[in-house]
Amino acid sequence: MSNPGLSLASARPTAARPTEFPAWYATHGRAVYRYLRFHVDSADTADDLTADVFFHALQTEHRYDPARAEARVWIFAIARNALRDHFRRKNVRRHVTLGALRDLAVDAPSAEERLLREEEIARLLDAVGELGRPDRELIALRYGSELTFAEIALVADMSEGAARTRMWRALARLRASMDRRL
Repeated sequence: MSNPGLSLASARPTAARPTEFPAWYATHGRAVYRYLRFHVDSADTADDLTADVFFHALQTEHRYDPARAEARVWIFAIARNALRDHFRRKNVRRHVTLGALRDLAVDAPSAEERLLREEEIARLLDAVGELGRPDRELIALRYGSELTFAEIALVADMSEGAARTRMWRALARLRASMDRRL
C-alpha cells in the first residue's frame, strides 16, 4: 500500500487536532489482526495487512467522523477493504488451510488435550471452510474480531436485525456441517 508520492509528513495530524492513532492501534490492533488472520494463510500476511490497515487509518484520520460511527467500525471497514484488495491483487484462494492456522490454536497442558483440541479446531475450520464467503465473513467479524451486532451491521452495511438473522443462519449451517463430520 505504499505510495511513492506520499510522505509521512502529509500523514501527520495538525496541531489543532492531535492524533488518536496510538489509542486506536492499542485498542483495536489485536482484533484487526485476528480478523485478518482468519482469512489469510499466514501470520506474516496478517501482520502486513494489519500494518496496512493502520497506516491507511493514520493517513486518512482527518476524514474520520465520530458522528457517523465509532472508530472501531471505521477501522474494521478499512480492514475489510484491505482484505478485498489483497485478494484482488493476489488472486488467491479465499479459504485457509488448516495447517496454516496453528498460531490461532491454544495449546492445552497435556499432549492428549492438545491433540483433542487440534482435532476439534481442524473439524471446526473444515466446516467453516465449507461455508460461503458471506457466512465466513460474519463469523470472522463476530467471533474472530469480537464485534457487536451493531458494529457488524455498520461494517457490513446492513441493519442490526439482518446481521443477527444472517449470523443465526450461518451458525445453523456451520452446526449442520459440524454434525456431518461426527
